[in-house]
Amino acid sequence: MHSHMHASITRKQRWRVNHTDLIRLVTLLLVTASVCLGAAPHPDWKNSLKPKGEPGPELRLASGRRTDYTILLPAKPTSQERKAAADLALWLKKMTGADFPIANESVGYRPKGKVISIGRTRLLAGSRLPEASADLGAEGYAITVKGETLFLLGGTTRGPINAVYALLEEDLGCRWYDRVADATIPKITNLKFRPVPRQYTPILEIRDPFYWDAFDGTWSLRNRTNSPWAAIPEEFGGNVDYALFVHTYETLVPQAKYFKDHPEYYSELGGKRQPVQLCLTNPDVLKIVIEGVKAKLAEKPHSEIISVSPNDTTGYCECANCKAIDDAEGSQSGTLIKFVNAVADAIRKDYPNVKVSTLAYLGTFMPPKTIKPRDNVAIQLCTDSHAWGTPFLLVTETEKFQSAMKAWAAVGATMHIWDYTTNFSHYSLPMPNMQVVTPAIRWFIDHNARGVMLQGSYQSPGSDNGVMRSWVWAKQLWDPSLDTRELMRDFIYGYYGKAAEPIWKYNDLLWSIWEEYHAKPKDGNPLMTHIRYRPDIDFLSKDFVDQSFALFAEAEKLAKDSETLRRVKLAKLPIIYTRLSQDLGFIADDGALQPGKRQPGIDYKALVDEFEETIKREKITHFKEVFVPNDSEPRIKFYRERLADNQPK
Repeated sequence: MHSHMHASITRKQRWRVNHTDLIRLVTLLLVTASVCLGAAPHPDWKNSLKPKGEPGPELRLASGRRTDYTILLPAKPTSQERKAAADLALWLKKMTGADFPIANESVGYRPKGKVISIGRTRLLAGSRLPEASADLGAEGYAITVKGETLFLLGGTTRGPINAVYALLEEDLGCRWYDRVADATIPKITNLKFRPVPRQYTPILEIRDPFYWDAFDGTWSLRNRTNSPWAAIPEEFGGNVDYALFVHTYETLVPQAKYFKDHPEYYSELGGKRQPVQLCLTNPDVLKIVIEGVKAKLAEKPHSEIISVSPNDTTGYCECANCKAIDDAEGSQSGTLIKFVNAVADAIRKDYPNVKVSTLAYLGTFMPPKTIKPRDNVAIQLCTDSHAWGTPFLLVTETEKFQSAMKAWAAVGATMHIWDYTTNFSHYSLPMPNMQVVTPAIRWFIDHNARGVMLQGSYQSPGSDNGVMRSWVWAKQLWDPSLDTRELMRDFIYGYYGKAAEPIWKYNDLLWSIWEEYHAKPKDGNPLMTHIRYRPDIDFLSKDFVDQSFALFAEAEKLAKDSETLRRVKLAKLPIIYTRLSQDLGFIADDGALQPGKRQPGIDYKALVDEFEETIKREKITHFKEVFVPNDSEPRIKFYRERLADNQPK
């Protein structure tokens, strides 16, 4: 599930904004977002993000499409503060119809009327508010009120922008659920509210819902994630950048370049050198890697992380020097951490803000007995020992992964978690695991995690609840205390509007499946299955599929506009995929045909037609983790061929 993943990710493109022309920027944003108003939420929608705490005094931001407020920036605002002001003006205009002017605190400037202060203004400095001196780190924010002045400020990178989106989402109920669909912005001509004064700094430095649906910089900025694959301009605070991303031995010491003349650079296995991994006690290998790391960091100066990590296999070096260290340390991570520490020491002076990351995965899973990672080393700990075998169990219900994480935490390691949250053989099969992911995030944080990546269906849209998963987990990676079902309800009733109730009932069916099977004895329980479970698993029963089709038929009738209907049909795709796979057949991981069994009274041609229509409309390319440009067209062909048979063979 690691292999060649980075090959499918498009290289991020950076673009720059002319910060001297603020008016042009605001105008551009207004034009590009002028149609970004989604269908109205369901009348029973509730704001799951409503801030906790005592509300401040009531502010009237707009009335009758007019405002008395000016958005005030410092005399020399940062690019992030400019972006925060521009976005606030944009969305308040969409809400109220009022134009919110933006001004700088130039010499002698005195605002006329009321003020929304963005960033470190002189007005804030003279307010004597405690937030004025608060340490908000890089991404933290504060919202506070004094009199009729609203203050929004933040940390050194995306903090001011986070403050604006916290206000818009949490206090005012705006939503950006989907990277491709419209924003959901309430229309409030007379906007008065009582903002809750608060400040918040996120715990996690990496917040990565690793789904295709989250790989968009605009969506990421608004939803406060920072995935390496959702490019946000550095001018707006950026995202977490890797100069190199995992399984990097081959990139740093390519076998085509070195193996013929220097086999000693590679693993000794059974007395013979093989180009599988690196020999980490060879001083020339260390020198080559340090030079390569410095070269990559020079190419990508905004990077926060560079990975020096084994290739996606085992085959660690068994030469006398490597074996002596690993045997003494009780783990093959002994040579790895010693080597990575040396790389980290070599770059510390020139790149003090860069962490050297490596993998605790397969044979390097457990920490060494005595060698501790440097403070500029990050351990990317993978949950393969838990999630691959028991993807539906709570992380506290299996022992091996817990033991490893506790051991790394005990030596003070900074950890970035690589968790697995999808079915890699069938991205679109319903995956009843919403109950286990959030407790895992909380447990990771309690045991020293400072980054979490939730690897899901990253190659294409069309996965099981990919849009909802991305949004819900984005919120919980930012604030792990948020309740999963409340967030799911917020999403479903906000995103599907009038069609929400049957979609909620469908997701409740999935929730109930987990509750039912989790309560059963573990022996023979399908919840104990491998993460690559098949369409014929017993909890995806005929009764479940029949109920699901009935609920989606109801949702389609309730969808009164084309956009809501599109969303419903995309959510329905996993159920169509399940029925077609169960009844017409599917190809198992071992290549064998599983023929399926057709049911009377079902129009399979209509189902295949709808399956193909959704794939083409949504530009879905992958239904499993496979490294080909398009995995969906062969599936359509397969189902068409099965339809041509009177009976499955």
